[in-house]
Amino acid sequence: MKQYRNLISKGISSFSNRAAWVSFTATLAFVVILIALHALEPEFAPSWRMISEYELGDFGWLMQLAFLGLGLGCLSLIAAIEPSIRSIGGYIGLFFMLIAAAGIIIAGLFQTDPITISREHWSTHGAWHAWGSVMVIPVAPIAASLISLAFSRRRSFNHQARRLLWAATAVIWLSLIAFIAGGGTKFEGTRGPGDWTGWANRVFIVGYSIWMMIVAWNIIKTFKVKAPPSHHRA
Repeated sequence: MKQYRNLISKGISSFSNRAAWVSFTATLAFVVILIALHALEPEFAPSWRMISEYELGDFGWLMQLAFLGLGLGCLSLIAAIEPSIRSIGGYIGLFFMLIAAAGIIIAGLFQTDPITISREHWSTHGAWHAWGSVMVIPVAPIAASLISLAFSRRRSFNHQARRLLWAATAVIWLSLIAFIAGGGTKFEGTRGPGDWTGWANRVFIVGYSIWMMIVAWNIIKTFKVKAPPSHHRA
């Protein structure tokens, strides 16, 4: 029975490790692509244009691919985290994270409309994209907070890892507050030069991505798959 339990434990550890690697790689790719798009599509001023609007440029497919990659990273992280969750708050955090993942994938599947047009002129795909954004913006900070709290109680996450988790969580919340305070949730075609909600939008999504990578990396270290010992004959 003990050997059977050990076998199951090793299987879970291996699965969590692989899922965490997928999450870390996909999320890092999202951040790299997002940074690259600032140079590839400079016509979208980062101070007041949303990152979703990179979907409208010549490399729009790249932004959509990045969103789908981030959605994959989110789903993979859920799979990697689930075996380690032991609290109700942690499971609620995973549920909110699943909603955020669905919203990110919707944002990748449906191209946004320009932020400069009013809501009554939205296209069908633009409306779907907006709904995807609504699924991400309010719930991602809650998911990050609940999961950070769950892992803060585990010895597998050392003091430095906990500090990084909470620092990233604070960045997510602060950027969300700045986004709302700047009127970022009002899609009425009132955006223009001098607005700074585009920066808040970028800090929010990059902060969430960094938070995901911190969690994934610590899971990779916790469930590090050790190679079987080699046996050498004399």
